Amino acid sequence: MKLKTVALAGMMSLAGLGLIGAGAHGIFTTSTTSTQNITAGTLSVVLSSPAATAGDGTSTLTLGAYGPTASSFTTGDDTVTMTNNGTIPASEITETMGTDYPASALAAELYVCQVSYGSPGLTPDYVIYNGPLSLALYTQPISGTIAVNGIDEYTTNIYAGSEPTLCGGDFTAGPLANVSPGAVVTADATSPAPELDNSVMGESLNVTLTVGYSG
Repeated sequence: MKLKTVALAGMMSLAGLGLIGAGAHGIFTTSTTSTQNITAGTLSVVLSSPAATAGDGTSTLTLGAYGPTASSFTTGDDTVTMTNNGTIPASEITETMGTDYPASALAAELYVCQVSYGSPGLTPDYVIYNGPLSLALYTQPISGTIAVNGIDEYTTNIYAGSEPTLCGGDFTAGPLANVSPGAVVTADATSPAPELDNSVMGESLNVTLTVGYSG
């Protein structure tokens, strides 16, 4: 009696295991995977100019020194080319003009003409600033985008007295009055400014122009 009960219980246990096994063998499974690689771009702009004496092809350019000057002079229209050698477009967002001796008599008497180019290498068409250097020592917002491997250009002329510059008599930021849209500039117009006086004799300073970019 005792042996029969034990044997029956054993058969019931085996039957239970058989049912569980049969159910597990009937389940199908599958899966899919999606992967995306993300690479951060590089923002890099370098400068070049025919007037460069150091740093050509880098982000820090030095233009040729000028002087000793007379009381009326112009440095000429020095063109600087900005080249985007990064991997993303570079948006020009700020421009800052500065000098190492902002409180000097020379800084107070110099004038500066700065022009941007609508067609790089061809047409300067917009006055960014034309007037006393002392009033340009600040940061201003600008707009423009340099495509990857693309260029943009600006021209800076520091002067005193009535001298030829691309700005001519335009002392308000905006389109050049002496240049027709799409025209090639063949001659500068006169930018009238006071000549240097005796208070500046022997003084020297550096003028810098810094452009900020985002991307």
